[in-house]
Amino acid sequence: MRMFQAAILAGMIAAAGIGAPAQTQTQTQPVPMINRPPPPPSPVPPGYLTGKPPIDIVKLLPPPPAPGSAQDYGDREIYTASANGIDDPIWERAKTQLNPTGPEYFRQLSCALGTKIGPDTTPVTYALVARTGIDLIAPMSTAKNFHKRPRPFTTDKGKACDPIAADGVGERLGFSYPSGHAGIGWLWALVLSDAAPTRAEALRKFGQATGDLRISCRVHWLSDVAAGRTLAVAVFDRLAAEPEYRADVARAAAELAKAPPLACPS
Repeated sequence: MRMFQAAILAGMIAAAGIGAPAQTQTQTQPVPMINRPPPPPSPVPPGYLTGKPPIDIVKLLPPPPAPGSAQDYGDREIYTASANGIDDPIWERAKTQLNPTGPEYFRQLSCALGTKIGPDTTPVTYALVARTGIDLIAPMSTAKNFHKRPRPFTTDKGKACDPIAADGVGERLGFSYPSGHAGIGWLWALVLSDAAPTRAEALRKFGQATGDLRISCRVHWLSDVAAGRTLAVAVFDRLAAEPEYRADVARAAAELAKAPPLACPS
């Protein structure tokens, strides 16, 4: 099963150029245990909330709409209507955001910020984004595994823009509620707006679009996306109270003030 948290970790590690240790030649004699080097440190950066009391996300989020409720009816109406957008330009744009830690997503996020985000170009800002992304994983996973909501395309084996939804059962995508993409898009919009308030409007527009595009992609219900944004706000509120986060936001703001502007197509 492809889980959203695996995409976050793998994408961040790959983008940072961190991989497995290089293979050494096979030794003819075993190395004595006492002389063996300690294992390398984990390449995964700790989140700012690591080791802190967890967010009670199950209590915070309402459950998914009950079958037959007005909200459930609305979810299904929007999903049915989304079939009219299959293969249109918005559908194609949704396909560029399948991996929120991939280079294309970061290119788009960088355009919203007006500065290229990367471990080489803006290492402080990149680390800020990576660490806050890690903080979203635990409450998101808890909520998904608690509610176990099926993806919308599993109700009718309908077409979705994500190729791994082709099985029609959603196993590789994982559960639907809340939307991790909507959560990470909105969280990063809030975090980067903290560091670059003059870009807040563009960042929040982009962050909102990340969730909306998952509806166009037909892999999330509308209520999944709304819950993902609620999750993001809960995580952001906790981050904002952390002195280490506030210090890194100030460092990222100073870094971005000196970074060259990024020109992107309108």
